[in-house]
Amino acid sequence: MQHLGVLKEGERRRLVALAPAGVQRLGKQLRISVQRGAGRAAGYSDEAYEQAGATLVEHRDDILRECDVILSHDSHYRGEDFGTPKTFIGFFNVLSDRPVVEPYKKKGTSLYSLDLIPRTTLAQAMDVLSSVASISGYQAVLLAAERSLATVPMITSAGGTLRPARFLIMGAGVAGLQAIATGRRLGAIVRAYDVRSASRTEVESLGATFIEVEGATEDKKAGGYAVEQSADHLERVRQMIHQEAVHADVIITTAKIPGRKAPLLITEDMVRSMKPGAVVVDLAAATGGNCALTEPDATVMRKEVTILGPTMIECSCAHSTSFLLSNNYTTFIEHLLKNADNADDEILKGTRVVADGEVVNARYLGT
Repeated sequence: MQHLGVLKEGERRRLVALAPAGVQRLGKQLRISVQRGAGRAAGYSDEAYEQAGATLVEHRDDILRECDVILSHDSHYRGEDFGTPKTFIGFFNVLSDRPVVEPYKKKGTSLYSLDLIPRTTLAQAMDVLSSVASISGYQAVLLAAERSLATVPMITSAGGTLRPARFLIMGAGVAGLQAIATGRRLGAIVRAYDVRSASRTEVESLGATFIEVEGATEDKKAGGYAVEQSADHLERVRQMIHQEAVHADVIITTAKIPGRKAPLLITEDMVRSMKPGAVVVDLAAATGGNCALTEPDATVMRKEVTILGPTMIECSCAHSTSFLLSNNYTTFIEHLLKNADNADDEILKGTRVVADGEVVNARYLGT
């Protein structure tokens, strides 16, 4: 029986890749060891892991030495030599952070990175990107509401009526749609933009107004992701945003392109045109930001407008995020155990970055 080890993430990353429920699901197929304290910051006690059937291990090096399969979200292997072949599974953002692959390029080592999961029906339950994005969109609205000088819903009181806040959501992927839904639940008036015309139906079904800018480039082979746009189209988008920004109390940007720098959508001039007390939450801060003034994990003030650039906003909801991630990873591991000998399996082929020390992933090699 193979031995699965779960590593503790770094101090800032409060998540855990496998919850006790995941241990129970995998326990009949794998021996499971969990680094002591791995789930504590996410609300999962060591005792809960033991009750689920896992063995607690004190040190990271012991996990790496004793286990065949190493699971973490983004706690990276540093190239230590532990002899026996290892399979590493996680979310390593390999298209944007190419050097992260280097330590895994050694004989007997395999690496699966779930940021490369195909956008297919079969892989949907393994889609870590969607899980993280969903929590990020939700948390972005709460963060904006907390920092805004205005209330979000319409409130009628003895002192008069407060109009509902106006939200502008840039990008209608998973994060954007969750931001729209959360903003609407809080009572905001929401307008949203996405380069993909197919997003209109989803945006409008959530009660928001879809903003369309003609001439966008779309690629059916992109697996549902946005693709890079021409300079001319981006300029038209910026003109539209400038008009919308004047009236917005909150702007949430979610526009990302896998393996590329985030597109610049909000210029400094646009920020200067916004009303005092307005808030920008830039969820693309980790890849350069959609706003020219964004600084990763910092608060920037310009003309009484607040620009926030959280890079790990999903960690502020660590228990819920870890629950979703654990289900994603557990489903992937079950699929891996069942299909490991199938060289043509679409999911394994899409997520396998390194096999026996050699880089084999077409997307990684093509970037």
